[in-house]
Amino acid sequence: MPVPVPVRVPAPVPGPVPVPGPRAFRELRLVNGSTGDPALFVDDPGRDNALLFDCGENAALGDDRLGDLEAVFLTHHHIDHFIGFDRIVRANLDRDKALHVYGPEGTIRKVYQRIKSYEFPFFPFMKIVLEVVEVWPDRLRTARLECARRFPRPRVAESPRSGPVVYRSDGLSVEAALTDHTVPCLAFALVEEAAGANDRSPGSRIAYVTDTAWSEASRPGLLELARGARRLYCDSFYAEAQRPQAEKYRHMTATQAAEFAREAGAGELVLIHFASRYRGCYESLVEEARAIFPNTTAEIPPPAAKIPPRAAKDS
Repeated sequence: MPVPVPVRVPAPVPGPVPVPGPRAFRELRLVNGSTGDPALFVDDPGRDNALLFDCGENAALGDDRLGDLEAVFLTHHHIDHFIGFDRIVRANLDRDKALHVYGPEGTIRKVYQRIKSYEFPFFPFMKIVLEVVEVWPDRLRTARLECARRFPRPRVAESPRSGPVVYRSDGLSVEAALTDHTVPCLAFALVEEAAGANDRSPGSRIAYVTDTAWSEASRPGLLELARGARRLYCDSFYAEAQRPQAEKYRHMTATQAAEFAREAGAGELVLIHFASRYRGCYESLVEEARAIFPNTTAEIPPPAAKIPPRAAKDS
């Protein structure tokens, strides 16, 4: 059972639960590659405990995969990171489960507004509960949205934030750090925790960082989040030649992403969130980063087949 951090209400502490062998990162899927809406799907096949980082367009996952979700982690609420949220709600609406949603300042209000914008039949079997957690610099704000109660306005509770971990479940934890973007925004790291109390070895770490400037404000927290990561998925919205635009709109360049990976000691850098202005020359961003951090990759789809022009009508 997932244990969100913090727990909203006091509850009995369950007895020891056997922890299975390593299950993290069995499937890591960049849903739309490096060129589409950001979304990272993490699953352990055969179990209903998938995780999704960001809610951009996610139709490629289908209702079955979206219905497996245990938790969703929103970096921020720009449309390319949030437009797929309604599809997630729809895929889980008829399930008797709790879906955990984490995001930055404003997430409770925005999720509630999205839910209330629809009319629901409220059948008895519609028992989905959304456990929403806002991550602030100094505190966590939590709310519970219940379909069985017809989604009344939620009561919001607050608790101090201590440490980077915001979520734990079944040998995994998720850490969050604030980024430097034009709106409140988070970055995340997925960590497979040590196998037992006597295991002092660090767990495998995957970092997911998008929509942030590489600035004095963001650098310390991002380096702590990605330190020693096996894989770093990182924003690369601009080429270095467009650094003024990157600074204005609070994004990274491919060069900055590579510098970040090198300084963090990451094993692999996967560039994501390319601006559409580079369509047809995305590889140039990869080559720019490889000059600094050789183990850099990106998921770039092959060029789409051109649609032939419509035949002229006979006059």
